[in-house]
Amino acid sequence: MTLETDVVIREISFTIFVNKQRLVTIAAMPQNLKELAFGFLYSEGLILSNNEIETFEFNFEEKYINFQLHIPQERINKFFQTGEKTSGCGSALSSALNGKSNNFPKLHFKPESILILMNEFQKKSVLFFQTGGVHSAAIVQNEKIRFFSEDIGRHNAVDKVIGMSVMNNIKLENCFLFSSGRISSEIVKKAIRTKIPLIVSQSAPTSKAIQLGWDYKIFIIGFTRTNKFNIYTGFNKL
Repeated sequence: MTLETDVVIREISFTIFVNKQRLVTIAAMPQNLKELAFGFLYSEGLILSNNEIETFEFNFEEKYINFQLHIPQERINKFFQTGEKTSGCGSALSSALNGKSNNFPKLHFKPESILILMNEFQKKSVLFFQTGGVHSAAIVQNEKIRFFSEDIGRHNAVDKVIGMSVMNNIKLENCFLFSSGRISSEIVKKAIRTKIPLIVSQSAPTSKAIQLGWDYKIFIIGFTRTNKFNIYTGFNKL
């Protein structure tokens, strides 16, 4: 037997308050917590734009953030009433969806571009190579990785890059979402609410994720490898 040191991921509990009401506590890495909070509010439909945030108080030492939102109380109530437990870290709530889409958006991308971007995406995952204990997510705009983040939870990683985009006033309907993790229904719901038209992952989608993709016209690409990928939705529209 030998004794060796190892690199492990730091995990904390982070609480998001809305109008001084506890919304959710999330198990996460301590990096980019503000971005995580912004992304969570936006991807779960609590806010529709930055204009609905009056003020916020972020306390890193106490690991919480409180948003003063100018939104109808019924939107907050609906989150608690219709929310479902997610499969992500901390089993956070995920809010319900409204309506369906009629047409897939018109996208123009080259297959080789997706493969090149996935290769770049994987190379950015330094913490994964060091620890094997994180997921990664990225927002791609104009065939370039605009924002990148890692976290112990794939939902968190996605919310962090969505938050980065929102805080920088990036319109996500013109962007793609890259993820290292499984594409579950919760991830697709976040894309639907934020109007992201395409999700690309190196892993697999679930059956419900694929159904939502067809219902809400979100393109889903999985098992993205060195020289191939699988298109699960909208393949007849490309």
